[in-house]
Order: sequence, then C-alpha cells, then structure tokens
Amino acid sequence: MASIVDKPKESNQGDLLKIEKYTNGLIKFIESSATPITVGIQGEWGSGKTSLLNTIKQDLCDKEGAKHYSIWLNTWEYSLLSSPDETLIKIISGLVSQIGELTKNQKTEKGKKVVATLGSIMQGFGGVMGGFSGKAIQMAGNAIETSAEVKPLDNSIKALRVALQNVINEAIETSNPSKETFIFFIDDLDRLDPAVAVSILELIKNLFDLEKCIFVLAIDYGVVVKGLQSKFGKMTEENEWEFRAFFDKIIQLPFSMPISTYNIANYLQDLLVNVNYFETSDLKDEKARTKISEIVALSVGTNPRTLKRLANSVSLIEIIRGEDQKITSEERFIEFALICIQIAYPFIYTLIQKESDFTSWDEQFVYSILKNKKIDETDLEIFKTSGKFDETWKQSIWKICQISTFLKQRVLQLIELLIFIESNIPNVKEEEMSDTLDRLLRMSSVTSVSADSMATPKKERVRYEGIEAYSNILRESKISEEVIETLSKLISTIENKFGNSASITYAPSKINIKNLNSIHRRKAFLYIGIQKKKIVCELLSEDKERLISLYPEGKISKGGLDLPLTKENSFNFEKYMITFEEEFKKMEEG
Repeated sequence: MASIVDKPKESNQGDLLKIEKYTNGLIKFIESSATPITVGIQGEWGSGKTSLLNTIKQDLCDKEGAKHYSIWLNTWEYSLLSSPDETLIKIISGLVSQIGELTKNQKTEKGKKVVATLGSIMQGFGGVMGGFSGKAIQMAGNAIETSAEVKPLDNSIKALRVALQNVINEAIETSNPSKETFIFFIDDLDRLDPAVAVSILELIKNLFDLEKCIFVLAIDYGVVVKGLQSKFGKMTEENEWEFRAFFDKIIQLPFSMPISTYNIANYLQDLLVNVNYFETSDLKDEKARTKISEIVALSVGTNPRTLKRLANSVSLIEIIRGEDQKITSEERFIEFALICIQIAYPFIYTLIQKESDFTSWDEQFVYSILKNKKIDETDLEIFKTSGKFDETWKQSIWKICQISTFLKQRVLQLIELLIFIESNIPNVKEEEMSDTLDRLLRMSSVTSVSADSMATPKKERVRYEGIEAYSNILRESKISEEVIETLSKLISTIENKFGNSASITYAPSKINIKNLNSIHRRKAFLYIGIQKKKIVCELLSEDKERLISLYPEGKISKGGLDLPLTKENSFNFEKYMITFEEEFKKMEEG
C-alpha cells in the first residue's frame, strides 16, 4: 500500500488504538440515558472524534433491531459557500428535513397531521425569511408531507419546537414502538468559524432540547472558547468560569478522547508496515516499537491524523529512494526521526538542513540565527546547573527556541530527540555525522513544507576562504581579538605541521580539519569551535580514556575529547600539539 487515506475509521475496522473499553462505556451510558441529554466528545482536530461517532451510530442505530433513530449532520458541509446566518438556517433545515424524512410515512390521522404541521411551519418560515435562507427553509418544508388544510398561526421558534416534539413523540409512541429515541450526531463543529460553532450549540439548546432526543456532538473546547470571546472577552483566570458555565449549560456529559491511552506502538507499526517503510521484521521486538513510539511522542504526538500524514511522508520517500539506494535499519530510524522533526519542528529542520551537524552549533551559529534579538537566559543558567544543558550545542538550541512560544515549550523534547539521533549515528557507518545526516536529509527534504524551503532552493553551505576572511566574520560576531589572534596562530601551526595532508574548511559554526591521507572512512581529525571568549578543540579519537588521563581539563565528547583554550590557561595550544600529531598519524595507519 503506497498511502494511507485520511478518513474516519469505520465501525467494522479494528481497534488499533485500544480504546474499546472507553467506547463501550460511552455507548452503555448513552443507551441508558434519560432524555433530553447532550454528550460532547472533545478532542483536537484529527484525534478520532468522527471515528468514535461512527462506532456509536453503528452500535446503537444501524444494527438490526436497533432501538434508536439516527440523524447525522456534518456541519462543515452545510457551511461551505455560506455566510454564518445561512449556515445556521441550512443546519435547521437539514435537521428538520431528516426528521421529516424518517417520519413522513405516518399511518394514523394524528401522525399525518403533526408531520404536515411541521412541514407547514417550515414553509412559513421560508416565506418570512425570503432570499436564500427562505428557500432553504421552504425546501425543508417541502421535504415533509404537508397539507393545505394545515395553516399554523404561529411561525415562531416555539411553534417549531412544539411541532418537532409532536412529530418525534408520534414516531416513537405510535408509528414505531420498537424505537425509543432519536440520536443526533453533529460532526465537524471544530472546522467551523468558532462564532458559528457557538451559535449552533445555542441553537441545539434552544430548539432541539426535546424529550426522546440525544445529541452527540464532536467538539473541541478550545473552539468554544474562541467563539465566546466576543461575549466574554479573552479568557482569563477571573472569567474562565463564564466560558465553562456556557459549555456546561449545553453539554451534560463531556467525554474527552483518551489520547494519552492510545496504543501508539501498535497503531504506528500497522501504518509504517502498510506503507512499506519498515518491514515487519524491523519492528518485531519491543525495543524497536518503543523506539518509534518515543520518537513520535517527542515530536508529532499521538494525533491519528498527524500520524497518517507522517506515514504518507515516509511512504513517498521510500518510493523515491527505490531499490538502488537502500538504507540500513539503523539509518531508517535516524531518517524517521528527521522526518518527525520536519513535521513537528519545521524551523529546526531548516536549520539542520543548513548545518546538519547540530552538535557543532555554538554561539556564532546562534548569532547568525537570532542576530540582535535579546533573550532572557535566566532559566538557561538554572538548567546548566542541573546538568540538562551541559553541552554548548544544547545551550544553543535552547537559545534558538526562545524566539517561538511553541519551541520554548517543547525545547526539552526537541533536545531529547536530537540526543537520540546523536547517539545512533555511531551505529550507522564510519563517517562524519554531517555526512550521514546530509545523505538522509537529501531524501527527506522532498516532503518539507517549510516556507523557507518552498520559497527558495536550498542554498549551498557557506564556506570562507582562509583565516583572514574567517577572522573578519568573527569580528562581526563580536568575538574577542585575543581569541581571533590565538586561532590564527593555531591554524598556522597546524598548516606547518601537516602541510597538504590537512584540509581546512571554514564554516560558520566551526572549522573542520581533515586528514586527506586517512585510510578510514572518517577523514575528520579536529573540529575547532569559536566562542566569544574561548576556543574549543574537539580532537576526534576512539581512545577517549587515554586522552582524558593526559588532559584532565578536557571533556569527553561524542567524537573524542573537547580541549578548551581560555584566558585562564593562557590559550596554550602548544601542549596539545604532540597528541594532535600522534592522532593524525594513526589515521594513516591500519
């Protein structure tokens, strides 16, 4: 299967999310409820509300011998190409038409009369309203059997309500005694303009609060809050009770979609295997299923609609990749994490595209993003002392995330996700982190919807020619002259020691020094990161324990050992040169 269709689950499909006990409990409650009652199924858009409505309708209304009439109304469809007032009128017409259609074949004289009265009232409304709204109501009246002899004196809402109650009573008590109630399923309220959604809720309360009627509404409380702002103003701690009181007046039973209990591991496995991104064997053990569940929990979340979009993204990438560019299972998990970042944190994804080795992000990189924007670093200092942001790249990401409320709230999850990528890179190939990520990013970028990536083609990486040009950039970034002078001496020493065997690349976030004569896949030998008042040399080596014993002032990093050059140690890099030479030579030996 190449794609996943984004449509609500039918009642006969499997319960992959494992919420059957919640569904059954709600069905039993509705079945035994006194009337009138309104049930509000709450959840964000795409959380499965319509699928739940389908299940309830199938169980209570569609089975043979079911005791309930069903009325289904998709409010979004009624709102298309309509003004707010027209939408309300069309919804009234739609509900009344469906009631009339279910009850028009009355056998008793009383039954025929009450149905005719309802139709006549609706036609009367149409004449009063005129224009588009009047035609809509008249059509609803025409859909119901009418009698010329029936001429109601009152075309008010009250008269319509009385007529509706009479029709419903007659349909249940006389025409079809096996039926007990009408259940109204009102869907897609959260796709409407919030003010219109609130008007529909008021309409239901004022017009359809009838005996033998149950309303089941799919609604997001956040939409109600937005729709009530014209009445109560922006919600605050002081007036929150007014918003809640309105909601409680309409909804007698709130039911929140149990998203936190969704069995995401099973659901994800089904989606990803169906689109041929993972083989069943890749996800056969609990550790692998847990891994993908943790990735989505830290990024896109558990919304079923978002997960379907994710599955379609990875499916397209796999189709484009084809048989000739197969990747390993380890690479696939990293690519999957990158795609999740692309969907959940598109701004961060574009930054990774620009400088894929996010572990090299430093103050200079942050400055290139934030420019002169000021941020409050008070919380960062607290996190530093707790050990959560003990590395420069994590601190850099924290600073970048302060420019967005959403990113600020999600920075810990984002860093956890990047730590996952960092820790799994060594399992891929013996190559630099940036090379691995660049290779995987080239494929995943096709599903990006970032404004940056759509507006302009991806730019080539910025590189500077020589230490002089690089020093000028550092000065613009307000790096101290002492640091710049030390860096120039260090580069000069390296050039003299290693000659043409060393390739030096000047990138915005770091200087990358490679051994061109390395017999290994990894060519990188030394990374030099520049901060305002210090230089950090990351010597890449597998022999980390020996290096830390030689230089206890250093700090073990992902690739080797970070060696600081600061004013406190007089920016003395000479003492490291012997070890630099030894490690450089090792790369040329077996």
